[in-house]
Amino acid sequence: MDEGQELKQINQIIGVFVNKARQELKARWDQWHIDLSKNEFYEVVGALLARQVTLATQLAENPLIWNGHIAPLILRAMADVYISLAWILKEPIDRSRKFVLYGLGQEKLNLEHRKAQIEKRDPTPAEKIMIESSEAWINSQRFTFLTEVNLGSWSGISTRQMAEEAGCIDFYNYVYTPFSACSHSMWNHIARYNLRQCLNPLHQYHRCPYDPEMPVDPEYLYLAGKYLQRSFSTFDESVDMKIEGQSAFEKLCEDLNQLNKVSDES
Repeated sequence: MDEGQELKQINQIIGVFVNKARQELKARWDQWHIDLSKNEFYEVVGALLARQVTLATQLAENPLIWNGHIAPLILRAMADVYISLAWILKEPIDRSRKFVLYGLGQEKLNLEHRKAQIEKRDPTPAEKIMIESSEAWINSQRFTFLTEVNLGSWSGISTRQMAEEAGCIDFYNYVYTPFSACSHSMWNHIARYNLRQCLNPLHQYHRCPYDPEMPVDPEYLYLAGKYLQRSFSTFDESVDMKIEGQSAFEKLCEDLNQLNKVSDES
């Protein structure tokens, strides 16, 4: 298979995965029986599932970021979403409310920072619109003066504790923690990816800054699909839902295996 044919096939695989992922999200929302007295629960869980679809499909549609520099940033975010989702589903009503109130508090804090920044002058039209819009968004859910700002974690415990309570500590250990090194630009990431050893023995083989070009690696697309499927499966089990037909992840695995088979035969 030549490079042009391979690129065309990859684009087809991406298109199918993205469409099926979005269809799966809609199918779950349409099938879920909504209790309007518990809006926060449905909105939080729905938003987290939608966020997971967004992260997976955005990674899928941008093959140039399928590398060790950028893909882990998105995969780490997907790990964060999954742990939050799994933890919330254990006690959905109380934990959904915590999630919402913390987010509103953070928005209020941002709003107060903006106001403090311009308190000694008149705001520009754009600044005024931004402040009014933010204030209106908070007030539409909870009056600003009643909204508390929490400077700790939204759950009141660490992400590791959340993972332990949600029964996904392995996911935390093998996904969340390793990808955190990239997300936070820690030494165990940048030393591998952004340093290259000097070949001059007089320089004691010290390492120099380096920005390498990375090959496109479909393994990162596979991982995004895998984490999306894990989120869907955890949701399905929690609310006792069954979605018929081949999943986006199953189709992705099938297509990637076929692509590898064709490439090996070329």
